[in-house]
Amino acid sequence: MRILDAVLRALEEEIAAHPPERGGALVGPRGVPLVTQLVPDPEGAATAASYRPSRALDARVKALERQDGLELKGIVHSHPPLLDAPSAQDVAELAEGLRLNGHLSTYLAPIVTRCEPGDRVAPHALALAAGKVSFFGAWRAGEGHAAVRPMRVAVVPLLRDAQRLARALGGEVAGLPVVDVAEAGDAALPAARVIASGLELLVVVGDGYPALPPLVLATPAGGETEQLELAWPLGVAEEDRLAAAVRAVVIPPGPYRGAFGPRGGPALTADRERARLAGWGRLLAGGDPTAEAERLRGALFARSAGLVSDSLRQRTVLVAGCGSVGSYLAEELARSGVGALALVDPEPVEGENLSRSGYEIGDLGRPKVEALARRVLAVQPAIRLALHPSTVDALGSPALDALVRAADLVLAATDDPAAQRLLDRFAYARARPALFVGLYAGAQGGEVVMTVPGRTPCYLCATRTRGALARESGGAREVDYGTARLRGELAIGADVHHVASAAAKLGLSLLLAGSGAPLAALAESALADGTPYLTTSTVPGYWFYPQVFGDTPGQHAYQSVWLTPASRAECPVCGDPSYRVDPFEVPLRAPRASAFADVLREGDRNGD
Repeated sequence: MRILDAVLRALEEEIAAHPPERGGALVGPRGVPLVTQLVPDPEGAATAASYRPSRALDARVKALERQDGLELKGIVHSHPPLLDAPSAQDVAELAEGLRLNGHLSTYLAPIVTRCEPGDRVAPHALALAAGKVSFFGAWRAGEGHAAVRPMRVAVVPLLRDAQRLARALGGEVAGLPVVDVAEAGDAALPAARVIASGLELLVVVGDGYPALPPLVLATPAGGETEQLELAWPLGVAEEDRLAAAVRAVVIPPGPYRGAFGPRGGPALTADRERARLAGWGRLLAGGDPTAEAERLRGALFARSAGLVSDSLRQRTVLVAGCGSVGSYLAEELARSGVGALALVDPEPVEGENLSRSGYEIGDLGRPKVEALARRVLAVQPAIRLALHPSTVDALGSPALDALVRAADLVLAATDDPAAQRLLDRFAYARARPALFVGLYAGAQGGEVVMTVPGRTPCYLCATRTRGALARESGGAREVDYGTARLRGELAIGADVHHVASAAAKLGLSLLLAGSGAPLAALAESALADGTPYLTTSTVPGYWFYPQVFGDTPGQHAYQSVWLTPASRAECPVCGDPSYRVDPFEVPLRAPRASAFADVLREGDRNGD
């Protein structure tokens, strides 16, 4: 048998706080071993040594049985101190109670007595503030007789927990109804109704509560009822468990409305798809989630004030390639306050990506653009995102052209030389500044090439000489001729990110051009000096660096040289206008080797 803690409180107030003998009826849902209500009987016929229920009590119980689907569970009454068991007269009355209530297999007969605070209570008794209640049950024992034995009763602490929940939400407990829940086989279950800032919560508990979670239904003012998805924190103290679980998805103060955000808040969006990308759950919260997201974005500038400008909020960056370089750049730009990112990458996250990027185990198999979106949303929830799980060439010329035109900066960080050239053509033709980031063999060094139409050569011209030198010196990265993409390098993340961090700073500098922010001077100085090509090393004595630095003392790894590239007059991207070709007139990709093989096989079949 279980009993609500609210019934124990009523026993204290209605019976224990009065001289014996005084009583009442215990009722609960039909067919369920649960007591949910005490029906007091102040009109009962009582003396200092006896109690007889009144006709008024019988009428009140029958009304509850008709109207609320409850049934009588037994009669409780008080005894003088030390007389904490049913008397012979009580046993006779219990036998009569069983006769009159044939539907009951057990008839409860608790005895309330006063005792001193701190006195030990028997296993079948429960302590009250000023006494105890000792539980007994009566069973049929032959014609007209009853067997009475002590009973252990479990307390359901629903009132206690509902009151703690109400305090946590700034509300109040509005009742403890019994509800029928279809999902529980139409079982009648105890519930608590909590009202807070117009939000109604119905907490329905089952047999295993509080070890098992309750069903919590939430109805905002003027809204639809929904079930809250609770994480049930068994590590939290039992009395705080309900409040902690609900407080993680209901974020005060109200008035409450549906939104999404990390568990425990704050609410950051009303957009379900954005929440899916971010991995946020359903919340009920007050305030405007969009305003909260904007407030958090503003906080990103707190540690960079005086170096950058909040004009970055209006900037859009196209990030092509979301590997170890592109994912790092996207995250750094988001942390710096850039307002929008367009992410392009065709691949899923794989195990080898975890060593040099911000991806996590839970991202495995997920498209990189979605996994990266989740990461940047966790940093800047107001950031605008456009995701393209595609290769650059598969976008098609119109879509790629639209992405480049919408960007304030193009970041080319793919491992596909053809894609890098394609981004170069469109960015230069559409007068968009671009950064091309690359790692040399073994990430022993790398490069960041800035292209600003009208001020620098294009990427193809800038890297023409470097490519030839790298091939001659054996420093060029190998190409996988099955895919025409660069093979993944054996390198540590620190070396990759050394180059990528330089690209991030130059990218921010280009985005801040004309803003007056001090960081804008970095890119402008290099452009004014005609040195838009940064090379850097991660190992000592790299490439041509010993020739440049000679016998200068103190030189080791992390050297850098800024180069001055030159355009070719006949370059179709940045050369003389008469040689330039609109990118729409150039194939997005040269034919693959497999295409030539198919043609040759077809020719053999035709005898050509």
